[in-house]
This record gives sequence, C-alpha cells and structure tokens, in this order.
Amino acid sequence: MTLDAHKGEDKLLTTIQQEYKILAEYKMIESEKIGGVYVIPSYGNSLLWFGVIFVRQGFYIDAVFRFTILLPDKFPDDKTLPTVIFQNEIIHPLICPYTGSLDISCAFPYWRTGEDHIWQLLKYIQAIFIDPIECTRLAASGAKYNNAEAAELLSQNRAEFIARAKDCASSSKDRIYDEPPTEDPHYIVFEKFDTDIHGPIKERICSGKDLPESPTVPSNGLSWVKEGEFKPLSVE
Repeated sequence: MTLDAHKGEDKLLTTIQQEYKILAEYKMIESEKIGGVYVIPSYGNSLLWFGVIFVRQGFYIDAVFRFTILLPDKFPDDKTLPTVIFQNEIIHPLICPYTGSLDISCAFPYWRTGEDHIWQLLKYIQAIFIDPIECTRLAASGAKYNNAEAAELLSQNRAEFIARAKDCASSSKDRIYDEPPTEDPHYIVFEKFDTDIHGPIKERICSGKDLPESPTVPSNGLSWVKEGEFKPLSVE
C-alpha cells in the first residue's frame, strides 16, 4: 500500500471517529431534555448545527431566536471554542450587534475535551436570556463586552433595556415563518397550526398517548407553532 493510500485511510478513520463523537454529543442533548431549545446538525456538514430557542422567562420572554453553532474542524479534540451566531437582531451585552456572535468565553475560557459538551453550551445560551444581569456580571471580569452599549444600558437604564429586549422578542415572532435561508433539509422550520393536520397530533401529545407509527403529518417532523401563541408543539 502506498504512503498516499495510508494517509487516505488515516484521514477517513479520523473523520469517522469525529462523526461518532459528534453523534455522542447529540445523544447527550437528547438525554438532557433542555426545555425550549432545539438543535440539529446540518444534513451536509456535522460541524454546522441549526438551533432555535423559545425563551420562557425573563426580559426576553416569548422570544423565538434562531442561531447556528459552528464547531471547530478538530472538534472536540482541541481547545478551540465553538462559534454561536444568532440570526435575529438582539440587544444583549454578550451578542455582537453587527455579526450576531455570542461571547461564550466567560463560561468556556477554552474547550476541555471530555469535560465540556454542547448541551452545556445550550444551557449557557438559555441562561443569557433568562438572567442577562448575572451573565453580564460574570463577563465583567473578563474580556470586553460584545455590545458595550447594551451593557451600559442594562446597568444604567434598566427600564429602557427591558423595553428594547421586549421589542427584540416581538420582532422575532414576526419572523418565525420566514423562508429558510438554506436548502439544507435539517434547517428547523415551523408551519402555522392547521387544525385538520396538526390537531390530532396535538391531542395525542397533550394526552400523553403514543403517536401512531405512520402519522399523516408533514415530512419535516413533529414540530409546529400554534398561531398567536408561538409555543412549539413537539415530542420531547
């Protein structure tokens, strides 16, 4: 066997091992059952994850924020941090107003293989909206804020910050049914609630009954948002 062939086999083995590690990360998320946060790796690239968070309490209550997670090329075997980017315009001390990138360095100074996991990152994403004051306090001892204006507003004019956070939440709901920016079949989409199609499934979910083996539902999964409520109806 040639040297190039050996290199090719080694690269393939490395890729397969990485795919298994990423799959293991996804299975951990399923077992954690993080309420209101949904993620899935891209169909074509396991290092790119699509996500959406339904904020259930705090200044941003009822917001529906979309985000992507980009894992480093050698994830999880080096110290490089994942990149989290929000698609919505969000006023928050830790979110850059220009790029939508989230500063996670105060929670994860570097990535510790075997100790840090994506489900913990999702918990952090949840925390920055539930309690931005505490997250901002923790970040104050570290690097500069991603949005210094938002940090100052939160500190000096709490009422104005809350009003603008509510505006972000309201705007996010207006965009929940936007056309996907990608043709990736794993991109998370929502359909307006249709009583004829989704009603029977909703009843089964609410009653705790098992779903039929072949339900008559759209092919993109058991997930809808009831119009006017913006609460996901899904099987967790």
